[in-house]
Amino acid sequence: MKVSTNIRILLAIIMAQFGFLNFAIAQEEEYTELKEALAFPDKVTRLNLSGMSMESLPQEISLFKNLTYLNLRNNHLKIFPEELSKLPNLKVLDVGENLFSSLPQSLSSFEALEELFIDNERNLDFESSLEVIAAIPKLRILHLENNREFPTNFSLQKLQKVNSVFVNKSMLRYVPKEIYLMENLKFIDFQNNPIKKNHIGTYPVTYGVKIR
Repeated sequence: MKVSTNIRILLAIIMAQFGFLNFAIAQEEEYTELKEALAFPDKVTRLNLSGMSMESLPQEISLFKNLTYLNLRNNHLKIFPEELSKLPNLKVLDVGENLFSSLPQSLSSFEALEELFIDNERNLDFESSLEVIAAIPKLRILHLENNREFPTNFSLQKLQKVNSVFVNKSMLRYVPKEIYLMENLKFIDFQNNPIKKNHIGTYPVTYGVKIR
């Protein structure tokens, strides 16, 4: 479970440069076994329960009141866990590669959440889910990579508070014009989408939005 200090610091610097995680959060000790973490729940700030084939979360998850980072990636969750709303300090949440079809309204009550991974969700209804995501008060980084093709009415403009959006590998065929109406947007990743390069090039960079 423990990683050497030098390696953790190096990883934290790399992650911070690419905008994935808060630098301080990335340096914290990460637990990968629930039983071990439950021995001192108040001390746990990073918990990684990815790839455990879970269909639901244990009720004990609500004991981690100081949790700032939670990874539930690559499980079998079909319903977004309501227990997560009891984690008041959660800043980074990774629920990618699950089986969600929708997101609950309770997600908008996550007052500390800054970064959300909801990628590789092929069954997710984006039209309704974006409404919920847009209501998360402090959300700044959103990962929607490798999802199914977005609907024709897909609009990023709803995400007015977000400053970084990752929609690579998502079968987008055009660059949504409304990204230049998003006052806080600084970075958007369109890589590996069937968008013509000259289409991306027609958009001016003077708006302050970096496109990759």
